[in-house]
Amino acid sequence: MTETRTEVTETLTDSSRARSTADSRRASRAAFVGTLLEYYDFSLYASAASVVFASVFFSGSSPFLGTLQAVGTFAVGFLVRPIGGVVLGSLGDRIGRKRILVLTLVLMGAATMLVGVLPGYAQIGWLAPVLLVCLRILQGIGASAEYGGATLVAVEFAPERKRGLLGSLPGMGSALGGVLGTSALLLVSTLLSKEDFLDWGWRIPFLLSGLILAYGLWLRRSLPETPEFRRIENADDTARTPVRDVIRQQPRALLAVMVMAIGMTGIGYFFIVFMGTFGANQLGLGKTDILIGLILAQVANALLIPLFGGLSDRMGRRPVIIFGFVYSAVFAWPAFWLLSNHGSATVFWLVLALGNGIGVASIFGPMGAYVTELFETRHAYSGLGLGRETGNALGAAIVPVVAVPLAFHDTTAWLSLLLCGIAILGLVAAALSRTRSESLEAGGDVETLPV
Repeated sequence: MTETRTEVTETLTDSSRARSTADSRRASRAAFVGTLLEYYDFSLYASAASVVFASVFFSGSSPFLGTLQAVGTFAVGFLVRPIGGVVLGSLGDRIGRKRILVLTLVLMGAATMLVGVLPGYAQIGWLAPVLLVCLRILQGIGASAEYGGATLVAVEFAPERKRGLLGSLPGMGSALGGVLGTSALLLVSTLLSKEDFLDWGWRIPFLLSGLILAYGLWLRRSLPETPEFRRIENADDTARTPVRDVIRQQPRALLAVMVMAIGMTGIGYFFIVFMGTFGANQLGLGKTDILIGLILAQVANALLIPLFGGLSDRMGRRPVIIFGFVYSAVFAWPAFWLLSNHGSATVFWLVLALGNGIGVASIFGPMGAYVTELFETRHAYSGLGLGRETGNALGAAIVPVVAVPLAFHDTTAWLSLLLCGIAILGLVAAALSRTRSESLEAGGDVETLPV
């Protein structure tokens, strides 16, 4: 009888372990696909804003004003992301991760597909740019809670010793999504004539996002709620006011995430946004060379993110993140020396691949698991939404505003100093932050994490 009971127990344990492993794999795929769609939309919209939207949606304006308005619609998506991160993050802490992740996927995917069928200024006049801005706002709201939720799902389903690796998959998805978005628009523009591309061809990549959306929805709708959220839900420990709770109980952890996000986003945007204009204006490179450099930078980033995420499972999250910030601060000096003295396309590609590859990937890889471990489960989604999205918005705003004027100085030392300063800012936040377990080991209070 005892042997039979033992066999049944072992069978149930094996079955539970197999189900847990299967759920973890499915959660990882669901997290990866969501951020892939997010940054596919992001890079596609960014590319189209600079080469298509001025003539299609703002043709009633002068060329300069039309371009400015088109790029301005891109910036609107960033302005709403902190707000969306707070609202959707709060809901994710109250009603569950899964429901919000389905919502964010639908918002992003549907908005992107609707841009692909939106009539231009020639058909509906001023209503065209108004609808374009509304769709961009929906994209921004969806994206605001996508990465945080995807990271939580990947980490909360992951085995303890694989949290860094599996928590890095949303970051890998974002990098590959950027490559796919830029490449899709480049491919269509190459295959079609300029007239056909501007008339209807540019819409094809926007409509193709529906394929990613369909696969992502299939994965997420059948995914169970995360074990961590089920645990606090069964214990009736979900937060009623998670945003207020995380601000009051873990303000220093919130500040740490915000500052690290400013550093990481600032460095990333320096290489994949600002360096494009630097290559064109200061180095005189052509569009093809610049696009190749940007694609190489994102491919290197995507390949190295899981490597550094897995490394953090062995060496610890913080040491790997600190390495990334130190590397970026040091690399800023030889990078611009090489560009100033040997500013060929090959050197440009090398700098982008090493900067966005090793530097940003070593920060981004462990960051998903690390920021999740900073916050209590009951308000982790809100903490990620508020801290990361506010930091992202500030980091994205700092780089172009400060870097562009500095690029027109006689020396590139100021650009090196800017990149170094952003890296040091993130380094200080990472070095002084503490996860919940580290705080308890040091005899501190979980609710007042030292930063």
